[in-house]
Amino acid sequence: MIHTNPFLRSLETKARMFAPSARATFDANEELCCWMLDPLARWAEGAYGKRAFDDAAKSYATYCLGVWKCQQLYEKTGRYTPQQIPDVVAGVYEDEGYMVPYMWAAILIYPFWPSMVSHIALYRDDFLKSLPPEAQLLELASGHGVLSLLAAETRPDIRLEGFDISPPAVAVANRLLEVSGHRNRVAFEVKDALSLRLNGNRRKYQGIIAAMLAEHLEDPHSLFSVLAHHLADNGIAFFSTALESAQRDHTFEFHHESEAVKMAEEVGLRVTRFACDAATPVPGGRFLPRALGMVLRRR
Repeated sequence: MIHTNPFLRSLETKARMFAPSARATFDANEELCCWMLDPLARWAEGAYGKRAFDDAAKSYATYCLGVWKCQQLYEKTGRYTPQQIPDVVAGVYEDEGYMVPYMWAAILIYPFWPSMVSHIALYRDDFLKSLPPEAQLLELASGHGVLSLLAAETRPDIRLEGFDISPPAVAVANRLLEVSGHRNRVAFEVKDALSLRLNGNRRKYQGIIAAMLAEHLEDPHSLFSVLAHHLADNGIAFFSTALESAQRDHTFEFHHESEAVKMAEEVGLRVTRFACDAATPVPGGRFLPRALGMVLRRR
């Protein structure tokens, strides 16, 4: 039986170039992808109507093309060539016309990119299911908010708050939240996640999510310091990042998985689960784009 998730249907009509790969990834991981896509489809239609699926498909196609172009430029220059941080904030994170389509694409890469789909299993099975009862969670750079909403959907005993620097992203998250049924346990706020105080409220959260954030920072060490400071003794963190994967707003260039592991260990965190998969490289290129996910605990 062919699954008729509306995101897939729209890809097959509005993003035909990318539909076969997305379908293949979905078919190989159907139960896992449905865990994410089925509630997302309900929330998307409830928040934006049926047009959400075609909008998401078009955004996904634009995003994929942009990533490929950035990767080709990366191969030519030998380094990331991001915009300056103030320009990124103004031209990316604060630009509703850019951020809303970007948010749809940032959601759909999880079930449709072979390099990302293993992160769903890591997040669900090794992070969410391992959280202590009645856990309080924090999501740093929560973006579209879907990871927090999926956490609330899976664990009705937990509470979450998400911070993101982008007002348009938080607007998307709150719009999905309003129709999700989790309004009493989830909250999203415009806030610089890395501005959290490191001299108070120590070890408050039993779970922290920092997904695909580190590569956007000039120095990811500050992110690991926030994780270590705010993670409770019995808590766990979900961390993910991109390696050798150029995009318009990717700033820190990870080359080796060990770099992220070392940053975690330097602040007293231990890797307990690990997943890393490669994307399609530029033919004959020097760099291999990968997506790394880790579950972290205190030593």
